[in-house]
Amino acid sequence: MNSVMTSDTEKFGETASIRDTVESIWIAIVLAFVLRAFIIEAFVIPTGSMAPRLMGDHRDLLCPSCKMRYAFGMPQERPGHHLNRGKKHSVVGARCPNCGFPYSFRTGPDSGDRKAYINSGDRVLVLKYPYRFYGPEPWDIVVFKNPQSNRENYIKRLIGLPGETIEIVHGDIFVKKSDDAPWRIRRKPPEAQEAMWQVIYDNDYLPDMEMIEKANSLILDDSKKIKPPQWKIGSSGWLKERQFKFKGGERPVELAFVPGPRSFLPTYGYNIWAADEKNNDADGFNDICSDLRLAVMFIPKGPNARVTLKLSSMENQFEGRVGADGSLELSGRSSDGSLNAWDVSGKVAPFKLNDGCDIALVHVDFRVELWVNGKVVLASTDEHYPADHQAREYRLKKRGRIPPPKVGITAEGDPLELWHIKLHRDVYYTCPQLAAVLPGPRGDFARSQGIRGEKRRPGWGTTGKPIKLRDRPGKDMDEFFALGDNSPQSLDGRGWTSAAPTLRLYDENIGERLYQLGTTPRYLLIGKALFVYWPSGFRLPGLPGLPIIPNVGRMRMIR
Repeated sequence: MNSVMTSDTEKFGETASIRDTVESIWIAIVLAFVLRAFIIEAFVIPTGSMAPRLMGDHRDLLCPSCKMRYAFGMPQERPGHHLNRGKKHSVVGARCPNCGFPYSFRTGPDSGDRKAYINSGDRVLVLKYPYRFYGPEPWDIVVFKNPQSNRENYIKRLIGLPGETIEIVHGDIFVKKSDDAPWRIRRKPPEAQEAMWQVIYDNDYLPDMEMIEKANSLILDDSKKIKPPQWKIGSSGWLKERQFKFKGGERPVELAFVPGPRSFLPTYGYNIWAADEKNNDADGFNDICSDLRLAVMFIPKGPNARVTLKLSSMENQFEGRVGADGSLELSGRSSDGSLNAWDVSGKVAPFKLNDGCDIALVHVDFRVELWVNGKVVLASTDEHYPADHQAREYRLKKRGRIPPPKVGITAEGDPLELWHIKLHRDVYYTCPQLAAVLPGPRGDFARSQGIRGEKRRPGWGTTGKPIKLRDRPGKDMDEFFALGDNSPQSLDGRGWTSAAPTLRLYDENIGERLYQLGTTPRYLLIGKALFVYWPSGFRLPGLPGLPIIPNVGRMRMIR
């Protein structure tokens, strides 16, 4: 009797265990669907419209000359998912963003095969619930349904909000809150700005000049020869290695930055440069980037050592001076009188001799800042340096040549050393033409507004073609304007001429046109991009087709 009861108890326990397991699985499935539907969802980025911060299908390359690592995206006509990821493929069109050396260039029998594996795009987590409780903010990175085709998801940076008018002027974003309000520069928050800096030249990665000379000897066209940026020593007061040593003296001695042919153009190492140049401002405006950050490690050897960082933008010159005694100065002036001369000064604790401190001079979004050890210590005001939309727009429309920025460093006083000299530029939003109107239903909406592609038209929100975003509270129809960080190679609101027929295009009751080309309606927003949880991984030895080892160092919050 006991044995039978014992057996029944065991069977009952097994049945309960199976039932509990099945219930747990169903609960997990339900929770997964709930999380995906309302809270968080994972996406993979296929294209490079947000590069180099967020990457689509790409190759990770090591420059043969300067040894800088950089990502190079897949050309649009050869998307990476059509190619075998388990084998290396030839790399065509890649150039180092630091020294300009072509990755595939062969300078001799020992130059390597110049092939690379194809890596998948970043996988990101997107929060869906935040925008149910508060509105999107400028510079958020958002995922939304593509207004041109509801079957695709896009990831871009939010630039304009409902009720605002947006215009791109010389790479910057200007905004008006209402028709009679003045234009204001849209400045980035610090965390977004830090994510958007891109390398122009890093002196820690010195190019191999012997390799470059060999390559240039094989290039017959002088305009195509490789001309890497460099720092030119103004006098014998400097000793140059990977760092610069100033021997001391009361007379200032200068280092002048000599740019390469494309140093200040909005070209990307992630893209083929020729394609970038084709997609730059087609109206002839001079796309010269002058929003720059010059950073260096300053090592004073004596209490009277002083270093001055210099940047210019159009006719305006800016200087930031730092002394070993803690004295600070920031100043601005212009050669044509358009900017009243100004200067501000300050003081920090004296620097320890023979210890390094990080200093930087930043010019971005009509503001000049002096940084010391990661903090802003001096900054210009709008009174010092006004963001004059009208003057800047007029300067561009004259179509006179915009001078490239001048970048320099001077030293004086006691001996000092400069290490880790880096020059970065901000994202520069270009002004392309509208895309061609597609045949069929997706192009019908554009044709109904007289856009047929028979003539060149400036893109939405570009210089001279501002876009006004309509605010329709309560209808889920208010409009946003979104752009990609990879401005020359981003199919974003500037060029949209297609509209999915499934959008709310018209209000049939009153005959009103609801959708505006170039905008993203609120009902298409999916959520805010939060975290890169799985960047392209490392490959297992002997199994190149399995990049399954997580690259933890590239997991990051999205800014």
